[in-house]
Amino acid sequence: MSDQPSSLYGSEPEAPRPPAPGLVDQIVGVFTEPAQLFARLRTRPVWLPALLIAIGISLVAMLIWASKVDMAEATRHQMERMKDVFHVNIPDQAMDDAIAKAEGKRPWFSAVSTALLGTPFVYLIVGLIVWGFAAMGTEEGEEPPTFAQAFSLTCVHYLATLPAMLLAGCIALLRPVGGHNIQQLMPTTLSFYLSPDSILAKGFVAMVDPLWIYSFVLIALGMRHTLKAKTWAIAGCLSLFGIFGIGFRFLGSLFQ
Repeated sequence: MSDQPSSLYGSEPEAPRPPAPGLVDQIVGVFTEPAQLFARLRTRPVWLPALLIAIGISLVAMLIWASKVDMAEATRHQMERMKDVFHVNIPDQAMDDAIAKAEGKRPWFSAVSTALLGTPFVYLIVGLIVWGFAAMGTEEGEEPPTFAQAFSLTCVHYLATLPAMLLAGCIALLRPVGGHNIQQLMPTTLSFYLSPDSILAKGFVAMVDPLWIYSFVLIALGMRHTLKAKTWAIAGCLSLFGIFGIGFRFLGSLFQ
């Protein structure tokens, strides 16, 4: 018996690719079904909606903060911490001049540049690092990852940390800000509630942030399901991010 074609045209048509996850799917999926979400991003990488909402939330929060922060108090606090923690010799007259110069000023440029330039720059650097590790350690038989896949993983995984910035903006809107920076207004970290005297204790409470810790889990899942990276590549990438993340958070805690 002769072989029969599977269709009138000789072959079955290819199954259509599943649609790219929309922004709502990304926001929900990053908390409820991250593995499935990152698997969909492998075939349909999408990053622009997640990047735009991150920039938008950051811009609104930073503008609210900039409209209410007391720059003179922030300057005084930073210079005192430099003297107390880092033992920098700052003359009293220099401190008084710096505080007087900051009186009444609004950091509009810093707020806008942080949101519009800082956010995509950080995402780009993280995406390049993730892509580099995954490219060096792709599972056998899998196609090398593309930068579009790595950047979509990066932008989508950061959706899990956006509630911290959103809440910081709400707090800045509803109560006095004083000399606090925007990170000090994020209620997802333990340092928002505790301010121990010990430097080591300050550093420890700055690390206790469930959303920040969860973001590492998401990077691991994304590298596995979106980029098909090997375990050693995932571990190396997370170690690098952990070293720099802990370092930045520890240094930041010294000025709180």
